[in-house]
Amino acid sequence: MRRAVFALAALMLSAPVMAADYSPRTKNELAFAAILEEHQNYNTRLKNVAAPILKTNVALCPKTKRDIGISVHTLSDYQPNLQPFAEVLLGASDRLSVRTVRNGSPAYKSGVQQGDMIVGIEGAYMPGGFTVQRFFKAATQNAFKREKVALNIKRGEKRLTVEVKPETVCDYPANVFFNQRANGHTDGQQIIITSELMKTVPDDVNLALIIAHEMAHAIEGHQRKSKTLELKADRMALVLMTRAGFDIDRAITYWKDAAHPHTEFQKSSKTHPSIAERYENFRQEQARIKKLIAAKKPLTF
Repeated sequence: MRRAVFALAALMLSAPVMAADYSPRTKNELAFAAILEEHQNYNTRLKNVAAPILKTNVALCPKTKRDIGISVHTLSDYQPNLQPFAEVLLGASDRLSVRTVRNGSPAYKSGVQQGDMIVGIEGAYMPGGFTVQRFFKAATQNAFKREKVALNIKRGEKRLTVEVKPETVCDYPANVFFNQRANGHTDGQQIIITSELMKTVPDDVNLALIIAHEMAHAIEGHQRKSKTLELKADRMALVLMTRAGFDIDRAITYWKDAAHPHTEFQKSSKTHPSIAERYENFRQEQARIKKLIAAKKPLTF
């Protein structure tokens, strides 16, 4: 099924689509529109699950940033043949607009909505074009240091000024990469989760475990994989999750009872521990965490 979907994507990429007021009509176009919508939903879910981990573990993160809880995009972020779909389905244009708003974020609380066009920050005009992403990043790095920031937006025909209070979070953003292989990894700068893994992860608690595991690798600066480092990242992940309020007992139980897509790979892998080794490692760290909580001691690595 997934191969068929990606084949449709390739077909659409090979056929230019041009229309000012485009709406999907053919079966192929509808299928590809569904892929784009699916990717949008995965991104939204990933941002929402990652948020408490990034927010509550600032004290343990060597890299932090000020953030309001949105992701932004323009049409130039998409390949030419995808742009009509992004324009219709996601509201993208040559101007910077809001792609996702994280639940409970400063932007969410201030009423910022998906599709809002960002026309200025603190009164400074936000241009369109290929360089707007870099301009936005530079502008927000300074503006978000303030306690409050005035965000100038256009919503339909209305122009609004929204006051947002940035917060400090760990600077390891989580992003979805569309790929048929179920995998998660980090390059040390961001956490990358494939669309196939997003699809196969049973619930948000176990998605949080994957995010926290990759974040642990990024925090420690792990460059090479080894069983020792994988087990260390698992232990660190439970700490990050507990501090963020996730149910680690539920996550650990999954490793004991569920079927895992990587079981055969991990049995023969020289760089990854077996399912049984990981489960026992989780149990030992779980016991340590419970002792720290019972003793009312700081929960650290």
